[in-house]
Amino acid sequence: MVGELTNLKEFSVSELSGVLKKYVEEGFSFIKVRGELGRVSRPASGHIYFDLKDQRSVLAGVVWRTTTIQPEYIKEGLEVIAAGKLTTFSGQSRYQLIVTNISPAGTGALMAMLKKRKEEFLKEGLFDKDKKKPLPFLPEVIGVVTSENGAVFRDILHRLHERFPRHVIIWSVPVQGHSSAEKIAEAIVGFNLLAGTKTCPKPDVLIVGRGGGSLEDLWCFNEEVVVRAVANSEIPIISAVGHETDTNLIDYVADVRAPTPTAAAEYAVPEIKKLLEQIDDFGARLLRPILLKLEQEKRSMFHIKKSMENVKYILAGYVQRFDILVIRFPNILESYLQKKREKLLQIKTSVLDRDFIEKDIQIKGRLVKDLGKALNRQVTNAYLNKKSILFSHSRLHNSLNYKRTLSRGYAIVRDKDMRLVRDKAQANKEKDLRVEFEDGFVAVKVQDSGSQS
Repeated sequence: MVGELTNLKEFSVSELSGVLKKYVEEGFSFIKVRGELGRVSRPASGHIYFDLKDQRSVLAGVVWRTTTIQPEYIKEGLEVIAAGKLTTFSGQSRYQLIVTNISPAGTGALMAMLKKRKEEFLKEGLFDKDKKKPLPFLPEVIGVVTSENGAVFRDILHRLHERFPRHVIIWSVPVQGHSSAEKIAEAIVGFNLLAGTKTCPKPDVLIVGRGGGSLEDLWCFNEEVVVRAVANSEIPIISAVGHETDTNLIDYVADVRAPTPTAAAEYAVPEIKKLLEQIDDFGARLLRPILLKLEQEKRSMFHIKKSMENVKYILAGYVQRFDILVIRFPNILESYLQKKREKLLQIKTSVLDRDFIEKDIQIKGRLVKDLGKALNRQVTNAYLNKKSILFSHSRLHNSLNYKRTLSRGYAIVRDKDMRLVRDKAQANKEKDLRVEFEDGFVAVKVQDSGSQS
C-alpha cells in the first residue's frame, strides 16, 4: 500500500484546482441549463449571484456586471434557461456557470411576462392612439430594420418595386437570439439620428420586420428597449413581425401594424397603377366642365353678335339723354358755385369763434399752472415733515437696540432653537447652547452641571 502511494503523482492544492478548472472549461465550453432561480444576490459590485436548482441538485451561477441581460429575468422562483460557460471556483472547491444569456423557460412564463409588460406600458400611455404618427403619402426614402440575409427584405423590395419604386436603406440586424433586441433598438435610434443630407438621407418611414416563428423566436420584439425606441422615434414606424396571428408589443407601440412584411410595403407606398388611373379620372372630370363652359360661351357670343347688329337702336336713347344734359350744364354749374360760396362764408364765421375759444383756453391754462405749483409746494412740505419724523424714530430704535448692550461686553445665551436661556437650570437641561456676542454666535456645550462652590 505504501509502495502504491509513493508511485502516485503528487499535486499541490492549487495545481489540482488548475487541472480541474481546465478539464471542466474544455469539456463544457458553452452549455444551456434549465432550472429554478433561488437565493439571488446583487452586491454593490454590480455582479449578480444566484442558485440554479431542480429537485435534487443546485448549480451556482454568476452574471458579470458587463454582461447585458434583462434584470427582470432574474427573480427568485422563476424557471429559466441559462446559457454560458461552466468553470470552477477554487476558493470554495465548487463549480459554477458564468451566464451570458438568460430567458424564461416555457411558453407559460413568457406569456405571463408579456402580459405584465403590456399592462405596464398601457399605464405609461405608450400605446395611446393620439401618439400615433401618420404615414407620409409618398416617402422619398424608406428605412428597413431586418436581417439582410432573410426573405423578409427581398419580399419588401419586390413589393415596393411592383407598387412604387423608392430609395430603400437597410440596417441589417439579427432578429432572433442574444443581443438582437439591443441591435434592433440601435438601428431605430440610428435612423432617427441620420443627418438627412444628400449623401446620408434620412428615411421618411421605417419598416421593422421579420418572418414568423415561435414566441421565443419573436421575443426580442417584446423587449422594453425595442418598445421604447419605437415610442421615441420621430420617424413613423410600420411593424411587420411574424404572421398575421402573431402579436408582439412592438405592434401596439408602432404607428401602423402590418400583418406581413409584404403588407408593410403596401402600407408604405401607394400603387402607381392606381395613381395613374386616378389622375386620368381627375383629368377627365376636369375636362368635362371646361368643354361645357366653352360650349356655353360659344352660344353666348353668338347671341351677342346678333344683338350688336341693332346697337345703333340701343344707343339712341343714351345719345338723346346726353344732348339734354349738355343744354342744362351751365345752370347746374352756377348753382354748384353758389353753394360753395355759402360754405366758405360759414367757415370764415367759425374761425372768428375759434379765436375767442383759444383765448379762454390760455386763461384757464395759466390758472391750472398756478394751482399745480401750489400743490407741488404742499407735497414737498409734507415729504420733509415725514422725513424728519422717520429720522427721529430711527434714532430712537438705535438707542433701544439690544446690540448696543452687547457692545459693552454683555452676551445673550440661547438654546439650539435660538430661544433665550434665562437661568442655570435651563442651561443644564439644554446642554447645547448658542452664545451671542456683538460680532456673532459661538456654539458651546455644558460640561459640568454641578454647582460651583
